[in-house]
Amino acid sequence: MKKIISVILGAFIALNFSLSVVNAAAKEVRIAFFLEWATPNQEDKVKKAFDKAFGIPVKWTNFATGGEMTEAMLSGDIDISYSQGLTPFVNAVNAKAPIILVDIAVLYGMGGTTCVVSNSSRITKANASDLEGRKVAVPLGTMADYVFKETMRVVGADPSKMKVIDMNPEDGSAALVNGDVDMACLFGGTSIKKAEEAGKKMLTVKEAKDAGIAGIDITSVTNKFLRENPGMVRTFVEVTHEANARFNSGRSNMSVIAKDAAMDLAGTKNQMGGFEFPDADTMRSKYMNRGGILMNYLSVMGNMFATSENPALNDYSQVVTTRFLP
Repeated sequence: MKKIISVILGAFIALNFSLSVVNAAAKEVRIAFFLEWATPNQEDKVKKAFDKAFGIPVKWTNFATGGEMTEAMLSGDIDISYSQGLTPFVNAVNAKAPIILVDIAVLYGMGGTTCVVSNSSRITKANASDLEGRKVAVPLGTMADYVFKETMRVVGADPSKMKVIDMNPEDGSAALVNGDVDMACLFGGTSIKKAEEAGKKMLTVKEAKDAGIAGIDITSVTNKFLRENPGMVRTFVEVTHEANARFNSGRSNMSVIAKDAAMDLAGTKNQMGGFEFPDADTMRSKYMNRGGILMNYLSVMGNMFATSENPALNDYSQVVTTRFLP
């Protein structure tokens, strides 16, 4: 995936050199999102509230992973990635991708992203080292990849000694059920539910939380779209925060959200019950400020996934801005 990003990034930069910077508004806004990942602003998506706020059409495209979102942004097909995982974002900026973080989409525990080990393997956290030498499914470069590494650290297993197969969550859950892998790390309510037909979480949600494993999804935009359409970036963030406030006060239409997320109502309520949607003041004072939780996570993940080709940034604050928060 990193090679693909590098090739696309080179073409993207070369193209920008040949174009003059303009300040023209977009004719449509192209937004990336996930299915099986229910969020309050999907109600506004369905009801065309974003289209009305922008004054132009919105094209929503669902992706399997945050890495695919990055590739689509670099190829010019997506302007805004909503609820992109922090891991694919940090991989992208380590590779010098021209994108920037403008908002926190959702905070979540390991109910939303987890590792499920098959019952037939007879492996638990007590003998997790038995996974070494076995096949595990992990969507590489995603938050599930981060959870995989952190979970193995907690249970004392060496991921470098496992046969890691790069699979998106849907394929990973199917592989676990079919007995093709002994563990699958994945995200998404439906995929996790399917995986649990054949296994159980390596760590419970509480165990993962107590071990300091947590998830943060963010909103990222391309530098080009931000430069040319700053008002639209602000509008997207504002409408999303209004939706979050509505959810936090118990006024969201959960049936609409469930249908748009391609999930059943009970599963949607259960998933969102483990999500947090902080307000702008909390983001500024606790997460996105220097020394804040988000900035610390960026530094940790940046170093965790750094390579000699794409080293960690010295200062991740250069790829984060709070100026579009309401």
